[in-house]
Amino acid sequence: MTIDEFEHQVLSTALEWSFLRLVETVDKTDYAVKLRLHVDTECFVQVYGNVQKGIVSYTLVLNRLRIYGRDNEAGQWHRHPQGKPDSHDMSPEGRTEVTLAQFLTEAQGILRDEGLI
Repeated sequence: MTIDEFEHQVLSTALEWSFLRLVETVDKTDYAVKLRLHVDTECFVQVYGNVQKGIVSYTLVLNRLRIYGRDNEAGQWHRHPQGKPDSHDMSPEGRTEVTLAQFLTEAQGILRDEGLI
């Protein structure tokens, strides 16, 4: 997959979610891209992909702090759980591969539980 294809896939997926208000590409190189899928001015989902290194990262950010995330580094997935976002959950559930759509489902649930959407 090229970085343009990755970016297009993120943009296409984001269009399917009504709680996302704005999508912006923050940074892009030949092999990497960082996008922000804004919920509001203080909350967004950051998506990072590096096709050369095989890295994918999904992060739910509120008030400049990660509150939840999932990362794939060279084929190894892990989760940064809600309530302990600086820790690495390497349990079978934490190591489960997720798509952006699956991550957005998790993020939407967290935001609903917190009364943010």
